[in-house]
Amino acid sequence: MPTTPIDNLRRLLDGRGASWIPFSLDVGSQPGFSDPIARTFRSLTGADDPAAYFDADVRCFSLPTAFGGDDPAALHEWVEPGTTFDEWGNGHWAGGLEGTVDRTYPALASAKLVRDVEALPSPVIDENVDTAPVAAHHAAGYPVFGYGGSIYEWSWWIRGMERFMVDLVSDAKFAQAVVHKIESHTTRLATATARAGVDVVCFYDDAGMQSGMQISPGLWRRLIKPAWRRVLEAVRRAAPGARFFLHSCGKIEPIIPDVIELGFDVLHPVQPECMDFAALYHEYGRDIVLAATISSQRILPFGSPDEVRRQVRRLAELTGADRRCILMPSNVIQPETPWENIVAFAQEARALRRGGEGG
Repeated sequence: MPTTPIDNLRRLLDGRGASWIPFSLDVGSQPGFSDPIARTFRSLTGADDPAAYFDADVRCFSLPTAFGGDDPAALHEWVEPGTTFDEWGNGHWAGGLEGTVDRTYPALASAKLVRDVEALPSPVIDENVDTAPVAAHHAAGYPVFGYGGSIYEWSWWIRGMERFMVDLVSDAKFAQAVVHKIESHTTRLATATARAGVDVVCFYDDAGMQSGMQISPGLWRRLIKPAWRRVLEAVRRAAPGARFFLHSCGKIEPIIPDVIELGFDVLHPVQPECMDFAALYHEYGRDIVLAATISSQRILPFGSPDEVRRQVRRLAELTGADRRCILMPSNVIQPETPWENIVAFAQEARALRRGGEGG
């Protein structure tokens, strides 16, 4: 029987039977608490680390990245005062609000030629950062999840969604150049993350809306899937023991078999608003670990603590003795979420673990 969370997760991912269902308050490797919820956590508990405070089964460590040029603002003709910039030079403006982005300024919005894409500075990865926390988490018995990048989602972030969608059907060469730009960075980042000792490399690539796919499955298979195959193969060559987590919101049933074929180990969030966890678990549960998620859109912010507890128990019951899932929020826990609901989720998840340890 596994004695530590890292042992338990390895058995889960290997298909050898987990003793309990792991849980995390994070979204893969990304913080699960929005800034207002994080402040509430610190105020009410006096603690700094939600994973440690709630005794979650996962710890996180990601490599820092930064814009690779001199001045990201120079990529844009004009931005709102107070705009911040990400590692690709995209501008983000929240209009004075917190926990949201009201307007985005894509770094390649005005690009017209492939050479414009190639000229965009790729993010710089800080591979000299101290990785001692990874070893410390392992010594304490915890698996570590780390951020690995994106393909499709970052492609339309740097180009703008409408422009990228038009590129896909009207200028395939340009669209491929954008995807290649993103793929190259994701390959470097994911490889460096795996080499840092991270157990599960986490990728984020929303391909769905709540009504269906954003991009046709056929087009996704022609342009995006091969890029993912190359990324994962490169990481496997560098770190054969690495495992892979994919976050992809929306109704993405058409490409789940492709996600499995590519070799992703965990699929998140199986979004409760638009996908049926029970049906997908029955169909794919032996082929991939599905995240059993509590809705950050409905149940967590607007349900009661009892509803949260019932949903945790329901998801656990659906997996039966196989326990082939990971309990997580479906996305970042939003500012309006009652603190009592977060506590209820963590307490019920820990109760399941105590039952597994005892059985």
